[in-house]
Amino acid sequence: MQKYGKSCLNTKKYWEIALTLEMMRYRFFLLFSTSLFLFGCGLKDIGHWHDGTVINLQRRGLTEIPEEVFDNKEVKVLRLYGNNLDSIPERIGELENLEKLFLGRNDLKTLPESIGNLKKLRILSAQYNEIDSLPESIGQLESLEQLVLNQNEIVEIPKTIGDMDELVVLQMKFNRLTSVPKEIGNCENLQFIHLNRNFIDKIPEEIENLRKLRELRIWNAGVMLELPESLCGLRYFEVLEVDGTVLVPPCLLVRQTTQLQIIVR
Repeated sequence: MQKYGKSCLNTKKYWEIALTLEMMRYRFFLLFSTSLFLFGCGLKDIGHWHDGTVINLQRRGLTEIPEEVFDNKEVKVLRLYGNNLDSIPERIGELENLEKLFLGRNDLKTLPESIGNLKKLRILSAQYNEIDSLPESIGQLESLEQLVLNQNEIVEIPKTIGDMDELVVLQMKFNRLTSVPKEIGNCENLQFIHLNRNFIDKIPEEIENLRKLRELRIWNAGVMLELPESLCGLRYFEVLEVDGTVLVPPCLLVRQTTQLQIIVR
């Protein structure tokens, strides 16, 4: 009898512990669900996403940028990748200390004129959008080193690109470009140019001024795309990626036996 009573007590204690654990799991589930709801609704308290000089608002389902973002003049990195933004307000130009701006995978049609005010910006990435034109003010980004605009609808590169003295990387793959401005030859630090999948018919002679150019990737960049012989004088030129229709000058074909690698896709 005593053994039976002890067994009942142990069973009762077991169920009390099980019930307590189940209640704890339920409370945790409520807390987690509430957090998801608040973040999904674009809660304006950016303190949750702010880490010193970095604001991370990636994949939050945002349709607009919280106003609090523009009140932080010390922010250096702003991540807005993977939202539902269809425009960037002119207030972006107020972030005078911004160095890196990530706008990829949104619904952007253009960039604001005020973006030219970001004098310290080093990286601008706005790939996977619907941008069809760039503001002339983009040439005012005097510290910009990387311009990444793949997978958009851009038809024309502004001539002001020639004012970007620090530009090293230019990526505009999968756009609707029909030409490359001769002013690109003024970008003396440009080393990597990726223009695959466009509608370009000619690369300007001024490309010979890009003394530091290392890579030019232009497969399917245009039907019967013609390359200038001036490319042959670039001593650091290492990679040329083309398709079978690109007209490559003979002097480059000779160089591929030494330093230059020509990749045909």
